[in-house]
Amino acid sequence: MNIKLHEIPIREVVVGYKDSAENGVTGYGGKLNIRPAFQREFIFI
Repeated sequence: MNIKLHEIPIREVVVGYKDSAENGVTGYGGKLNIRPAFQREFIFI
């Protein structure tokens, strides 16, 4: 398997940033799961 490095500017990663609380956090136009929903074990109030 060959892995190719893709340099992506931060401004592109935050495009479409959406924090849906318990449903996770997405960015990069919905292509990147920054914090998938299944990783949320604790709810901070």
